[in-house]
Amino acid sequence: MQTINLSKRNRDYAIFLPSISGFYNTFISKQRQGEYVPHDRIPADFEHGIEGCNFLNKEKGYFTYDHALYSAGHAQLDIDKSAIQESMVQERDRKNTWILGDSGGFQIGKGVINFDWPHFWEKEGDPNYIGKADKVRLAILNWLEYTADYSMILDIPAWAADPVNRDRTGLTSFKDCLEGTIHNCNFFLKHRLGATKFLNVLQGGNNTEADIWYDAVKHYPFEGWAMGGNNMRDVDLVLRRLIKLRDDKLLEPGRDVIHYLGTSKLEWAVILTSIQRNLRETVNKDIKVTFDCASPFIATAHGQVYTQHVHRNDRFSYIMDKAVDSKTLAGSDIPFPWTSPIAERMTMGDICYYKPGDLNKLGKEGKTSWDSFSYFLYMAHNVYQHMESVQRANALADAACVMHKPNINEWRKIKNKSAEGQFDVWTPRDVIYMVELINNVFKSETPFDLLDKAEGLLANFNEKKTLKTSASTFNSLFDLDEVTHSSDSETFDGIHEGEDRAMDKALEKLEENINGT
Repeated sequence: MQTINLSKRNRDYAIFLPSISGFYNTFISKQRQGEYVPHDRIPADFEHGIEGCNFLNKEKGYFTYDHALYSAGHAQLDIDKSAIQESMVQERDRKNTWILGDSGGFQIGKGVINFDWPHFWEKEGDPNYIGKADKVRLAILNWLEYTADYSMILDIPAWAADPVNRDRTGLTSFKDCLEGTIHNCNFFLKHRLGATKFLNVLQGGNNTEADIWYDAVKHYPFEGWAMGGNNMRDVDLVLRRLIKLRDDKLLEPGRDVIHYLGTSKLEWAVILTSIQRNLRETVNKDIKVTFDCASPFIATAHGQVYTQHVHRNDRFSYIMDKAVDSKTLAGSDIPFPWTSPIAERMTMGDICYYKPGDLNKLGKEGKTSWDSFSYFLYMAHNVYQHMESVQRANALADAACVMHKPNINEWRKIKNKSAEGQFDVWTPRDVIYMVELINNVFKSETPFDLLDKAEGLLANFNEKKTLKTSASTFNSLFDLDEVTHSSDSETFDGIHEGEDRAMDKALEKLEENINGT
């Protein structure tokens, strides 16, 4: 059967980074150590076994892709153990793959990672120095240096001081979160060995906070930028921040990566590609713009499968639907009905494994026909589908933007997205307008004036009535209960820093259901 190299299809697009789940990594890594999954459980057409689902393996992957994100927030921080337990990432071909390490700021902010908050602010040499907080910092720093090509510094997101989180952390204000991040930046600068390059993380729940944060941390000599909070959600601020970085000479060679945290909307994939191209042309030819999400893994955790892509002028989306789960299909040779290099190697019987009367690992009969390996197979399929959809959106937008170059001063909001005022069959008009705006902004001597004039377009792209609304509000992380009821991927857009832990919680519940606990 064919294998597909998605890296070659990426052209000069901004690079999507699948946020690899620890659950997924575990199957690939443990199977290398022995028969973690019995050979007779693996689909017969998996010619390379489970290793074929390792998209970082150029030789054996059923599909391959050379970029990804992996988070310290759910990693094995003991490096000797990580080398074995996370070998999908740790034993990759480092010359031909690229990993961005997430420092686990979300888990720190939520109190999930055990952090000694009472001694958070102490420094080596202080009287009665305890050092437990620094021990966690150092473990994360060492793991990042061992694991990743680029990494994010250990930021404390602004929402860590929200009432729901402050009891865990003792942080009570935006100022606490910013000063905590600065404290961590100083620690990383002092103790880094240089094995990984670091991204300075910009946070802020609104545009005022985002500006304060930027001015407080911009002097740090890190090698790139990671955009969180409104810096990744408000397209007006995104563009203004980049112009500011450019004018402050902070996008020069040596600061070559800009990462957008948890960005899953397809429209944004196109916008970030346009940004990357313009920055390469006008500022730094080596700039790499990346963005991540964990939606393919979260979807699986909620029993959903990517079934198709929607690329129309009224909607860019991937569609997730409730996956088939029936014990009557156990042993079936009916082909898996959706498309991917994983799907074409599977049958419905490979997914629906338990038949009526079968007992799970705890000796009980569960309600589902799936075992834990079923979820792994769905993840492999979903990841491919997500990558393919991102690349297709970029290709369609490229074609549309060659054919149509609208005057951004003539933009008007339309009521009927499917008909009135559309330029192209496949690409939404606002995406075409935004690409044209970005092309103009980065070549203009008065870019902020252009952005001021394009306020209506920018607000509409943000799906807000006004830019003021976008600047002053911050969408909360979705609760798990909210994301389980929709079959549409747009539910997952904007989960950002919370995706990893949300995914882990959902997968923990899955394991409980599978094992009958």
